[in-house]
Amino acid sequence: MKKLPGDQQVNFLMALLVNVVSSIVEHGEDVSVGLAQTPARVIFTVRVHHADMGLVIGEGGKTGDAIRRIVWTAAKKTDRRVDIDFV
Repeated sequence: MKKLPGDQQVNFLMALLVNVVSSIVEHGEDVSVGLAQTPARVIFTVRVHHADMGLVIGEGGKTGDAIRRIVWTAAKKTDRRVDIDFV
């Protein structure tokens, strides 16, 4: 990914996160991602259907960590730090 302007970076990361989470869960229509921003940090809050929370978190948190690593790797080309909370 080439470096994009600030808002496009955040939009790209959000779309990536929604795509990854939606492909894991059974109720893809219930996936929503909230966004909070500061000049140096972006915080995504991922909400899924309660029955899908186990799929997103995974055994011992492994799936959640893998999702974070995917987004963090994409965020290395941006100028912001990314945090992801699963709710």
